[in-house]
Amino acid sequence: MKITDRPIPDDRHRATSVEVTSTRHADRIAARDEAFTRAASKARGRDADRPALAERLDALASPEANDARSYDNQRSIELLQHVIDSVLPSMDADDDTVSTARIIMGEELDWRQAWESRLTDATLAPAGDDLDEERFT
Repeated sequence: MKITDRPIPDDRHRATSVEVTSTRHADRIAARDEAFTRAASKARGRDADRPALAERLDALASPEANDARSYDNQRSIELLQHVIDSVLPSMDADDDTVSTARIIMGEELDWRQAWESRLTDATLAPAGDDLDEERFT
C-alpha cells in the first residue's frame, strides 16, 4: 500500500493551535546575524595582514635577541636579585624549598657579582699593567 492511498483523518489537515507571532522577533534575529557577519568580516579584513595567533604566540615564546644588554651580566644580577627579593617570598612552596632556592640563587648572585667586579677591575686597570693570572681564577 502506498502512503498516498492511506486515508488521512480530517483533523490532521487542520492546525488546531497556531500562534501568530510578529515578524519583529525574526527581524531582530536577522539584524543581529547581519551585525555579527559584518563584525566578523571587518575583523578578518583587519587581521588579514597579521600572522595567525599560533604564530604570534610562538614568536612571544622565543623572542629574538635584538638587544645585547639583555644578556649582560649586570642584567642577570638584577634578575637574580628580583627573584630572591620578590618572587621567592611569594612562592607557594614549603619553607625548605624556598630556603634552598634562596641559598642556591644567592650563591649564583655572589658568583656573578664577583665576576662583574673582576671585569670592572680588568677594564679599569692601566694598559701596561700586568695582571696576575690567579686573580681571574
